[in-house]
Amino acid sequence: MDTVVQWNIRGFRSNFEELKLLLNRSQSAVVALQECRLGEGQVPPRGYTLLLPQSGSPWGEAALLIRNGTRFSEIDLKTGLHAAAATISLEKALSVCSLYLPPNSQVSKLSLAGLFEQLPKPFLVLGDFNAHSPAWKESRRDGRGRMLEEFTAENDLIILNSGEQTFVHSAYHSTSAIDLAVASPSIAAECSWAAHSDLCGSDHFPIFLTLSSNFSSNVNTSFNFKKADWNRFGDLCKLSLDDSVADIEQFTSKLLDAARSSIPFHKGTKCKTRVPWFSQECRRAL
Repeated sequence: MDTVVQWNIRGFRSNFEELKLLLNRSQSAVVALQECRLGEGQVPPRGYTLLLPQSGSPWGEAALLIRNGTRFSEIDLKTGLHAAAATISLEKALSVCSLYLPPNSQVSKLSLAGLFEQLPKPFLVLGDFNAHSPAWKESRRDGRGRMLEEFTAENDLIILNSGEQTFVHSAYHSTSAIDLAVASPSIAAECSWAAHSDLCGSDHFPIFLTLSSNFSSNVNTSFNFKKADWNRFGDLCKLSLDDSVADIEQFTSKLLDAARSSIPFHKGTKCKTRVPWFSQECRRAL
């Protein structure tokens, strides 16, 4: 099973050591970070690639960390929002977007729609929305929360939060759930959401989204060796595998990258996708 992490880190540099510990524990394929406060030339933790917004959106507050060896394609977002996104290959393609909405900024349904429409499905939009609503177990509803309720309902989107609090306001000794995970329907049923028990130096808890084995096995992705380009495979192995590859996980990752680039998959048959709201109670009612 693959894990995706989201975290308002409250300063990439100030919490860099905590971030490295979190990555070592989770071994996450992708991490969506907010409030990074990044400057130019920032070096990512070892074993990860740092993906920042391209020219079309504000720079420095939202970012993605992608584990080396994970195939991805950056999405060049055209938006005025703080966002960074990529399509990640986790057996099946998944678009992941990191989003930060400052508390006092103007955010409309139109601006959100413009962002979400650029994301290939299935997708996860992970971020600090700074929005309050009972829909995700908040005690109050504000204007942005009401707008987000309407936006997700109108666009058939699902908020994955379980109701756990994600933010600790130290000045007021209060908590809230302003960090949200928004999913397209086909992936929502395959995600398990949980907040970490440690703030890790921030005032926001890291959040873990675990993808079920059903997501990875939704399509038969076994290699079709009869159609392999073995010459290409050999050339890629010579380029990427050398005496410096001493770590078995790194060796395996590079070997699989070469295979995916030169050996096609069997087409297979798609499995039925579970409907997120179709519970055992629904089944008994039929």
